[in-house]
Amino acid sequence: MYIPSIPIGPTFGYVGIEYEYTIVTLNPDSSWLFDWGDGTNTSWMQLQDNQTSITRSHQWDAVGTYQVHVKYKSDTTPNGVWSDAKMVEITTYSSYDFPSPPFISTGKIQGFNNTMYTYSAVTTDPAGYPVCYRFGYGNETITDWTPYVLSGTSSYLSFSWQRPGVYELRTQACNQNGLESAWSEPVRIIISDKGTDTGASVDLVRLNNITYHIIFTSEHEGTFSNPATGASTDTRWVDGDIFLIDDDGDGRWEYLYSASIGQIQPYEEPESSEGNYRIETPWLVVLIILIIIFGVVGVFLVLLRTGYLYVYEEEVDVGE
Repeated sequence: MYIPSIPIGPTFGYVGIEYEYTIVTLNPDSSWLFDWGDGTNTSWMQLQDNQTSITRSHQWDAVGTYQVHVKYKSDTTPNGVWSDAKMVEITTYSSYDFPSPPFISTGKIQGFNNTMYTYSAVTTDPAGYPVCYRFGYGNETITDWTPYVLSGTSSYLSFSWQRPGVYELRTQACNQNGLESAWSEPVRIIISDKGTDTGASVDLVRLNNITYHIIFTSEHEGTFSNPATGASTDTRWVDGDIFLIDDDGDGRWEYLYSASIGQIQPYEEPESSEGNYRIETPWLVVLIILIIIFGVVGVFLVLLRTGYLYVYEEEVDVGE
């Protein structure tokens, strides 16, 4: 007899938060229901066309441990068969369980309409749970949640504005237990008309809790600026949309920045080929000398053994 699998979904949650549970089946003629273990259940459900799963959400209103079952029935099993239980622990939450409010870490803050820009957000969860993000673009658009990433890891999403204007970009985080953070502080976005404005574009980059601007005066030229102090340093175009950044004015490149995806990472200067040659040359010389020495000794031994070379010995009479 067929016994349905345990439903897929979380085993831990909080009072008043909805959680999703899924049934996976390849039988389009079967019927299914969820029993939530709190005296409530769904109605009988069937697969929609071209689907292989059924998902429903539920929230519990009291602390406790609940047994979630699914029931299966078909023409051959009209009375139905229950799955084993999925144990779900529901508890209360406090303010310490929420992710910290996220912040926008990279992205375009002065650009053009009808142009796709990528933004990144990051936060941490106090318990280290994975988090996902969504963005509000200041034009009544709120995105879907991104996939979950590790706490403290950036997530990226791209968007374009159709009309010129000034917008306020925000982001929000949610941990895997369904607790949502407060919305971030807004970032002001200036969008100009792509057809008439040929001015500079500006990217926001957040490093070590300091907000910087990269001001692009052309496709391949820009400066790295601290708007709080007015200090600016150099950038250097590498290839495509890749730039090197000197963040402290010491003449060395510390970061590698990809403008199209809003990603910044530490950069290490490669060792010069001349430096490698100077380091490797002594060992090469030593190796050549050893080869010559062993070659000469080998030839000498061969000649000695074949009789082409002999050692002259002179008998000396030593008087008494």
